[in-house]
Amino acid sequence: MAIPTYWTHPGAGGPEEVIFDHPTPLDAPGTLRRTLESLSPLVREGMQVGVVAAATAPSLAAQVEERVQEVINSPPLPYPVVFFSPSHLKALQDFVHQQGKGEWLFLLSLSGYAQIRNLTLLLANIWDAQVLVSLDDDEVIADPDFFAKIEEDFASLGGKYPVFGLAGVYRDAKGGVLLPEPDAPWTTYWPKFRWLNAALTELALAGPRLKPTPLGFGGNLALSAALFRQIPFDPAITRGEDVDYVLNARLFKIPFFLDNTLSIVHLPPDKPHPTWLRLRQDLVRFSYMRQKLRQQELRPDLALITPAELKPYPGNFLEDDLEMRAYQSHTLLAREYLAAGDPEAARQTLANLVLMHQVIHSGQSVFQEYLHTVARWRALQQWLAQPEVAARARRAIWG
Repeated sequence: MAIPTYWTHPGAGGPEEVIFDHPTPLDAPGTLRRTLESLSPLVREGMQVGVVAAATAPSLAAQVEERVQEVINSPPLPYPVVFFSPSHLKALQDFVHQQGKGEWLFLLSLSGYAQIRNLTLLLANIWDAQVLVSLDDDEVIADPDFFAKIEEDFASLGGKYPVFGLAGVYRDAKGGVLLPEPDAPWTTYWPKFRWLNAALTELALAGPRLKPTPLGFGGNLALSAALFRQIPFDPAITRGEDVDYVLNARLFKIPFFLDNTLSIVHLPPDKPHPTWLRLRQDLVRFSYMRQKLRQQELRPDLALITPAELKPYPGNFLEDDLEMRAYQSHTLLAREYLAAGDPEAARQTLANLVLMHQVIHSGQSVFQEYLHTVARWRALQQWLAQPEVAARARRAIWG
């Protein structure tokens, strides 16, 4: 089990070089301990729990490491935790470099969601895990059969597919699956939550327990070693790395399935960032994903994926009308900011459109770049999967 945890300046003040949805201030209790305690009755022999700590700014690294270690250790948990922090990352980077594998160093980072998820895949490989269960630090596992369901699904799907991915669902404190849908005028042209709820209604609230899915949630994924050794999260994507991961697997003809009974309780704190910034991250990532689809190449080992296969979410955001939706929604949101007397937020909102154009017209072959990343990733994971290399890596990281 891998649990990333994200931390920021005390009082949530200070410059952030990496944007996370709701990082925990260093002087706040946070939610990580609650997640770890929810695992106490579930952890059994053969399971390993890992916590990966990330900071919103490099200057906070030492403080974050000390704070998260305190959360894990005080009071002691009834099971051991493997802790990975910026200092452990430096040890891993030094190990890889000293082994003459410098071309893989770009894959070792804590500077974003995708990079952190990739480190959990690498650590699972180093610890010789057969299955990685990906969680988040703002969740509680309340279902006593959670891991039994994963085992059932792997037994069922493993008889039909050599490699596959498994996703579960998020439930709120009241047990609901659907998300509140905002009614601001600009959301008419950017109906993210309406389309996401439409997908969840189809996937989680109807039909059989297991079904193919175009999306997954990073805080409730189960990935086999055969999958996480082959497919990395795309380091170029800054947000929505989980949905993009499902797309990446499908590009390589690896199906993903959602179990609508495999649920965690999602209890996120309020998001501190303004609407225009969250919208910026969505606009950039949908533009990037659409570029990846548009640049696909016909190859025997790859599938050709269309936006229609990913509808309603994320597929509806990957169509040709993305630019028009962006113009309409951002214009209305900028007008709302101006009416509220916040011209700077209005300016930042319209700046999102410039960033969208930069992604679309950069001339970068994002598809080829991801294939290059996959090739390097597979070589790195194959190397780390060797027992003697994994043992040396563990000693280098944890002593």
